[in-house]
Amino acid sequence: MKKTLIALAVLAASGASMAQVTLYGVADIAVGAVGNVPGVKSDLNMKTNDAQNDGNSRWGIKVVEDLGGGMKATAQFEQNIDYSTGATGTADARYAYLALDGGFGRIKAGRTLNPSFFGVAAWELTGAANFSAVANQFGFAGGPSRNSREFSYTTPNMGGFTAQFGYVTELDGIENGGLGSKFDMNAVYAGGPLAVGLSYFKNDKVAAGASTDGNYALGASYNFGSFVLAGSWQDAAGPSQGWSLGGSIPVGAWKFTVDVAQDTGFDDTDYLLYAGYSLSKRTTLYTDYRRDGKSGKIPSGAAALKTAVDTDYYGVGIRMNF
Repeated sequence: MKKTLIALAVLAASGASMAQVTLYGVADIAVGAVGNVPGVKSDLNMKTNDAQNDGNSRWGIKVVEDLGGGMKATAQFEQNIDYSTGATGTADARYAYLALDGGFGRIKAGRTLNPSFFGVAAWELTGAANFSAVANQFGFAGGPSRNSREFSYTTPNMGGFTAQFGYVTELDGIENGGLGSKFDMNAVYAGGPLAVGLSYFKNDKVAAGASTDGNYALGASYNFGSFVLAGSWQDAAGPSQGWSLGGSIPVGAWKFTVDVAQDTGFDDTDYLLYAGYSLSKRTTLYTDYRRDGKSGKIPSGAAALKTAVDTDYYGVGIRMNF
């Protein structure tokens, strides 16, 4: 359970206002190796914030103020921590936003996980882990997981259905290193055993010769009780497109996952095998193996193979949420 501190009580003329401050984090350390990469040693070494980890280690602070009338304001900042050295850096900031919530939904501004990410995370089997076959093969509808300088709106939950719309202005897009504005959205249904997520984003301007098409990902998962199945169709701008299919089986404190993600445009297939053992509600031991498959062809519109060699990633680690 996160350590929650009631840290601030401000008295105003209209009455008392209280802000709740939550300090939280993740510690994730693994021992792992990379195989079949020319010029790279395959020896075991410590892995933190790497492809073999369940997730990045981090710390964060979240402040929520009750504004009354069913409204609240939220500010959140989150930053990566390298547990191998103790280093942090603002360049690795994960969250830095301010949001306003109410019966109308949520309005948010700043750096945040984007709508495309949440559309994929709604059904993806690993919780969008660092070793996810889907995320490593396709990204999140073909793009990154976060947007800086994003304005977004999320609808209220309507019988399990929500939608989120994000926008980065032209000038903010240039500040982010792009060429112009960006529109990012999702539509998610989560009710009972079924979860469905549609992700879409489009950049207003792209580099010369790059595709101007939008980027799509549509996936779903269904919990049958004794196992979960998930699959998706991916269609990013350009030659990359494909599918994913996988399943998870819980056995007591264990969870076993097999997932396959194939980019049919490049004839490139990724595989994931995962086993996790829950020591508690917060701490999990895990082992993972992912094969980043070699591309079989260079499709029209691509300059090179997506993956030049078959690459193997191995990891055994422990993750604690606090």
